[in-house]
Amino acid sequence: MIRKRADRWPSAWGFELCTDDGDFAATIVNVSETGAFAEGRLPLAVGSRVRLMAMRQPVPARVVRVGPRGVALAFDHPLDAAQLQNLRQYRDLSLL
Repeated sequence: MIRKRADRWPSAWGFELCTDDGDFAATIVNVSETGAFAEGRLPLAVGSRVRLMAMRQPVPARVVRVGPRGVALAFDHPLDAAQLQNLRQYRDLSLL
């Protein structure tokens, strides 16, 4: 059975990826309602538990893939429409 992958949208959202071992600066480069790709120097392993914020709500996720540019995240619960819209914004915290 082939599962349809959720639509992904580009983003440039700078944020902190929170873990039990500390917080790490990252950029979401694409996002869907079920996951995202976070780019940055992230010392995380597959299966690591992480949190990010969307609309002042914590979004728990787990790392499902690690690569040289960053990590793929699977959200524990799909984002609602407002959270997805929030994370799709093109923002860079270094410009604030």
